[in-house]
Amino acid sequence: MNTYQILLLTLFISLTAFINTNTIAANAPWVGQTFANAPCRGKSHNFGPFDYLTRGQRRHELSLVEGAHFPPMVYNLIKGHRGLLHDDIDYTLRAWPNHHRALNAISRYKLLFPNKPRPTSTVECYFQRAINFSPKDATTHMLYGMFLHKTKHVKAAEVQYEKAVELSPNHPVIRYNFGLLLFGQKKYSQAQQQAIIAYDANFPLNGLKNKLKRVKFWPPKTTPKPVETPNIAAPKQP
Repeated sequence: MNTYQILLLTLFISLTAFINTNTIAANAPWVGQTFANAPCRGKSHNFGPFDYLTRGQRRHELSLVEGAHFPPMVYNLIKGHRGLLHDDIDYTLRAWPNHHRALNAISRYKLLFPNKPRPTSTVECYFQRAINFSPKDATTHMLYGMFLHKTKHVKAAEVQYEKAVELSPNHPVIRYNFGLLLFGQKKYSQAQQQAIIAYDANFPLNGLKNKLKRVKFWPPKTTPKPVETPNIAAPKQP
């Protein structure tokens, strides 16, 4: 995943007690299958699991995990903090299954370093576990859609984007990324509809618009009533 996509992700992404392993297995099991049709497997842990959607109410628990295993050097895939890089990301995701930034990091790790040691589980299994754990998290569905798109699982990616739209219908970043997927399938009219919603919400990046211009699908002939969604500031350079 390139710098542009990392910046795009940042637009969207602005422990109270220890519990035992049996509780974790019940609350955040490894579910689904790998791309090779093998059952998803992974380690359990005795801290968490916690829903990233509740991070505002669990700042202490989040800081414990991020401080030990997910500082900036890990998110930026420079090196591990407590151990190997992928092990730190794995620990973070076992404690916080739908940790958005950690899911993004494990996706980038796989895409950028396919020959490095792989984590305990596969990327697609981390996502399936996260979605099973917190099924109403639109961000996780979008991130999984992005990963599936990059790994050429286009139909599966479309399913994830559709679910993300269902959960957060007016969010411009979901619409923008969904539009990119549809454009790649030459579904220009559908991509245009996603772009209209994204740009009516003041989405700042012009990549999708420029693609649609090249195939004469931008500007649209008619524009629907703007959606009600918070403005998103342009991304800052890291």
